[in-house]
Amino acid sequence: MPLYEYTCRTCEHTFETLVSTRVTVAVACPQCGGAELDQLIGLPAPGRVTEGKPATNCRGDGPPCGAPWCGRKGEPK
Repeated sequence: MPLYEYTCRTCEHTFETLVSTRVTVAVACPQCGGAELDQLIGLPAPGRVTEGKPATNCRGDGPPCGAPWCGRKGEPK
């Protein structure tokens, strides 16, 4: 599920929410319940480069990322 960022037009609260691509559910502001939202433009996170090596990943073809959800063991190099 993609993660989207919204700003509520009513209370100007900015929040992120996971949006299912299979089920259409109206997104509402968690602070005021407002339905008038502006979806913000998200940019991909830049990959990090360490000592001239490419960004780490969890696919198995690079050093482990060290994220809690990563199933690979070891510290990123």
